[in-house]
Amino acid sequence: MSRRIDLTLVWEDAKAMALANRDLLTAIGGMFLLLPLIVGTQFMTQPALPGRGASQQAMMAWYEAYFAANAPVILCVSIVTSFGSLAMLALLLRPERLTVAESLKAALTVLPGYVIASMLQQFAVMAGLMLFLLPGFYLIGRFALIAVVAAAEQQGNPFTILRRAADLGRGHGWRLFGLLAVITIVMLVINILATVVIGVVAALLLPPELAELVMSLVSGLCWTAIFTLIVLVTAAFYRTVTGPAATPWMSER
Repeated sequence: MSRRIDLTLVWEDAKAMALANRDLLTAIGGMFLLLPLIVGTQFMTQPALPGRGASQQAMMAWYEAYFAANAPVILCVSIVTSFGSLAMLALLLRPERLTVAESLKAALTVLPGYVIASMLQQFAVMAGLMLFLLPGFYLIGRFALIAVVAAAEQQGNPFTILRRAADLGRGHGWRLFGLLAVITIVMLVINILATVVIGVVAALLLPPELAELVMSLVSGLCWTAIFTLIVLVTAAFYRTVTGPAATPWMSER
């Protein structure tokens, strides 16, 4: 039977990791999270939105058209941001305490296996969401540690990654899902508020092209914060699940 995890200790551990490694995390996040998110936005196209009162079928058709038009860009951005997240996790969790360059090399080694494992996870989650939502939510939490497993344990086999993540998530699926859901929802609300407020000011004071760039920057910063928080929290959760006790993160150097 899995032991109950104190989420307060997980959060404190995540904060300790963030403070101790803020410069290195900022460097990796800026290059491999923020930059691709901003650049990707500039290459995306948006089909005409359905009119007010459009049917659910019309909205679904719009989403399908949006993803069809932007699939190559979304895929490229997803791969680069996944690489950045893996590098952060390797930096935080590898026992030999890697440098940034070594973390990037370690992330590149496991990236193909992680991408395949992530695609299989998303397929399972989508299938679960179609079964009354709850199974999909549970699977999000149960497999939430696949990136951590790949980076911390240098595991490149996608099936081994999924099996190990499922083992670590046994008994913690709902708590992991709840924790990640709270982080994502709070940050999305902040993203929406910041985009609306800054977007209005930028639209009034700047040319349209520059105002759009500013909004992309704001959105990119918020999404970078979301990805970084997820990295830190899942890393802290992994340390708690695999360690003898939940102790604050501390560099061994």
